[in-house]
Amino acid sequence: MGLLEAITLAVALGTDAFSIAIVCGVQQFNSKKIFQISTVIACFHTLMTLLGIYGGHSFEYFLVESVGLNSNIDGVLRLVGAGLLALIGFYMIIERWFDRASEFCIFNLTGWGTLTLAFSVSIDSLSAGVSLGILGDITLPIVLLIGSTAGVMMAAGLFFGYKVGSFLGEGAQQLGGIALIFLAVHFAGYL
Repeated sequence: MGLLEAITLAVALGTDAFSIAIVCGVQQFNSKKIFQISTVIACFHTLMTLLGIYGGHSFEYFLVESVGLNSNIDGVLRLVGAGLLALIGFYMIIERWFDRASEFCIFNLTGWGTLTLAFSVSIDSLSAGVSLGILGDITLPIVLLIGSTAGVMMAAGLFFGYKVGSFLGEGAQQLGGIALIFLAVHFAGYL
C-alpha cells in the first residue's frame, strides 16, 4: 500500500469520528477534554484496526492451511477484502439517515461515555482492518497513521463543532464513504 492510499484510507476512516465530533463539539469542550477524548479515539482506532488485520490474516490462514485451499485463492480474497471495504463505504454514506451522531452527545463524554463513543466510531476500523488483513501488505506505520488521523480529526471536530454545526460532519462522512469505495475498487484491481 502506497502513502497516498494509506492517507486516503486513514482520512476516510477518520470521517466517522469527525462527523460525530462536529455534532458533539457544539457543547464546547475545553482543550484538556478534547485531548483526552481524541487520545482515546486514536487508541481505539489503532487497536480495532490491528484486531481486524489479525482477524483477516487468521481467516486467510484458515482457508489456505486448515481447509486446504491453495494459494490461488489470493485473487478471491483480494476481491472479498475490497468488497468489505466497499460495504463500509456504502454504510458510511447511508448512515446519515439513521441520525446516529446526535445519540452520542446526549450523555456525558467522561469515563464509560467516552469508551462507548470510542468503540462505536472505531467499528469501521475493525471492519476495514479485516479487509486490510485479507488484502495484505499492511505495516504498523499504516495502522498508526489510521489511529492518529482519527484522533486528530476527532480533536478538530470537537474544537470547531460549535462553529460549523452538523452540516460539515455529515458531508465529511459521506466523502469518507466515497473514498472507501474508491479504494475498494482500486484494491480490487479495477482502477
